[in-house]
This record gives sequence, structure tokens and C-alpha cells, in this order.
Amino acid sequence: METPEPVLHVLNVAETIKGGVATYLETLERLSADFNCRFDYLVPAAQADQLKAERVHHHSHSRGGLGPFKLALAIVRQVRKSHPDMVYAHSTFAGVALCLAKPWLGRKVKTIYCAHGWASFRDRSRSVTLVTRAIEKIMSYIPNAVIDISRYEHVNNRKFGFSRNCILIQNTVLDRILPPAKDGGNQDDGRLHILFVGRLDHQKGYDILVDAIRILQKSRPNYVYHIVGAPVLANLQIEMLEAANVHYYGWIGQAEINAYYDLADVLVMPSRAEGFGLTALEAFRSYVPVVASNRGALPDIVEHAVNGLIFNCTAGDLAEKLENLNRTSLGDYAEAARASYLIRFSPGQFIASYQKLFSRLRQTN
Repeated sequence: METPEPVLHVLNVAETIKGGVATYLETLERLSADFNCRFDYLVPAAQADQLKAERVHHHSHSRGGLGPFKLALAIVRQVRKSHPDMVYAHSTFAGVALCLAKPWLGRKVKTIYCAHGWASFRDRSRSVTLVTRAIEKIMSYIPNAVIDISRYEHVNNRKFGFSRNCILIQNTVLDRILPPAKDGGNQDDGRLHILFVGRLDHQKGYDILVDAIRILQKSRPNYVYHIVGAPVLANLQIEMLEAANVHYYGWIGQAEINAYYDLADVLVMPSRAEGFGLTALEAFRSYVPVVASNRGALPDIVEHAVNGLIFNCTAGDLAEKLENLNRTSLGDYAEAARASYLIRFSPGQFIASYQKLFSRLRQTN
């Protein structure tokens, strides 16, 4: 009888876990038995309630100034305290901290980095993009493995000469335990219910959504908008619409988020940049089609006029796409959305890819 491999101890590190990163970490935690891993987490103390896990450690470091160096020091201290086999950094800030910390982690500690959307693919000036890409290209050579979360990211990283340590592990979300509550409800109230889930900021296109709502208030006053999320940066000023048919809920935990998809006829993703877009998969698994911008990885996920619609990232085009929706097409899109989740984005391939990665890193001296 073969001796089973020992449980792999992995320390996950993040500077912020609101939104998609929290969903990703919760997915890893729930699949830990499949990976034969024990996950620890080093996350902001103020956001610890976003993560349902047993071994959560706190830091108080934010981006800017000496923040990356302070987080790097926190990583080194936690590694020396808990002795993990691997350190896995999530998002750019934590990735910078991991690169700074790596020389002090010891040769036996393997390192993994996932940008969860490379900064050089965001909507910025050419000069900023070139500088950002040069920095991220260097960063890609430092960890033992770098995770690209979409084919869009992976193809572009190869084109721009990023490290061959970059591997594709396409995002997933776990299926619902209870089936979607799609019988009755909003389908019979004569109104179209439109959902937005994410940060209320420029990258996620919140301002595009606001302008589209203003247009639609005249032509489609019976539409209802459900906005889940909030700004991540405390000093970010955003406009909150005051109307009887626009509802804001703030951040909603994973345990409650399905109820909001059950409210929705369609999810809107007006992002200016998107490395993947986990909310699209959350919608698909709940039979909710997606109206998404033509930016980043979204056109690889949303098939136009199949499981949703693609618009050109302007408020006018978004308003036009939403204005012309009808129940018949939405029903067809909804069935195709669920099929897309099951065929293309279910957790099986995600699990197999991580099992292969962890096995390879175990054997690397």
C-alpha cells in the first residue's frame, strides 16, 4: 500500500478580500480536502468577517507608502511562526509583498502568485500601461508559479513575454447547494430586475451603469435595479442614485448572495477591465444571463445572443441592450447560461489543475 502524501500547508495572503478575492479564497477553502491542503489566511483584520475559515491571521497594512514592505515583513513573520510549505499571494499588492519577502522565506517554501486581473490590462494611458507591464513581467519571474485566471490573460501574457511559470487555471465557482428559486417571483411582476455585483468604482464601470440607468428611467421606468457592493477605497467619492426603483445593499456575504441572483432577470457587468469576472459564473449557475462589456476576458465568457449580450462599454449601448430585452430571449439566454456553467466552468477542471500544480511544487527542490 502506498503511503499517502502528507497534507500540504499553504498560507494565503491578501491585502484586500472584498468581492472576487473573497469568493476565490472561499472556493479554495471548501475544496481543501480535494487538494489535500490545509489553508491558512493572512488577511486585513477589518475584513476578516468576509472569510469563513478556521485558520485566519490578521494584518493591518494597506497599499501605498511603506505598505508593501510592512506586508512583506508580516509574511516573513507568519511563515516563521506557522511554517507553511507554500505561500500564495492574491492580487497585485500582496504579490509585490511576496516578491519582497521571498529571499527571507527559505528555499523550502514555495511561492505562488495570482493577480486576479493583471493591472497592465486595465484601462489606463499607454505610458502607465507600459510601465505597469514591465513591473508585472519582472514579478512573473519571481514566484515558483503564477496563476492566470482566464484564457484572455494567459494568451496576452505569453505574447508580452511573461514567465513560463505562468499557468492557466481558469476561474470557477462552486455550484449551489439549493436550486435557484426561479418559479414565480420576478418573472410574474411585470418588471425587469437588473442586478449589479461588485466594487462601485471606475474599473467596474459603475459610472457607466449610473448613466445607463438615467437613460432608461425615461424609456423603461418599470425597470428595477439591485446594486450589491461598495467602494473598496474609503476616500473614493461615488454617486448614489436616489430613486424608488434603485436599491443599494452594500457588500453581501457568499452565504446570502444567491438570494440576490434569484431576484434578478439579468446581471450587468459594465467593467472597463476584467481579468475574468466571477460574478458572471455566479449568475450563470443561477440561470441568470449576463449583459457584459466587450473588455478583457468578458467576451470569452459571455457569448453574444447565446447566454447574454455584449455591449461596447458605453452607457448608450448598455441602455439600448437592456431596453430591447424581452422575456422570450431572456428565457433562452437563461437556459444557455446554466449550460455554460456546467459545460465550461464547473469546478472539475479547476480541481484537477490545482492538484497538478500542488503535486509539481511538492516535488520541486
